[in-house]
Amino acid sequence: TIMSWAEQHKQSEFYANEADTALIRGEAEHAAKLYCLAAKAEAEALEVLDPSKVRTLGITVVSVVALWHKAGEFQQAKKFAELWLAHNDLPLFAVDQIQTLLEDCNKEAQQSLVM
Repeated sequence: TIMSWAEQHKQSEFYANEADTALIRGEAEHAAKLYCLAAKAEAEALEVLDPSKVRTLGITVVSVVALWHKAGEFQQAKKFAELWLAHNDLPLFAVDQIQTLLEDCNKEAQQSLVM
């Protein structure tokens, strides 16, 4: 059975909250895995979202990019962001936030190469 946007989103929030808790406990690797699960659940929510809900679409795309970023999966975040930016049907606030996240991903990816 296919879950609704709300159910997928709720699943994503659950994983993200668990990840935040794991980070507080100093379990960075476990947190990263949970952020990946959250990103995947949120991406699946996008697939069942009514495309006419433009604001929700924008917020959800930003959320997926942010979750991949939090997971340290900068390439995944970048790939997803670029795919959605190419659609051109995202609201402006989402485009701005995604571009900011992309800049952060690029900076952090470069810093990890320097170390």
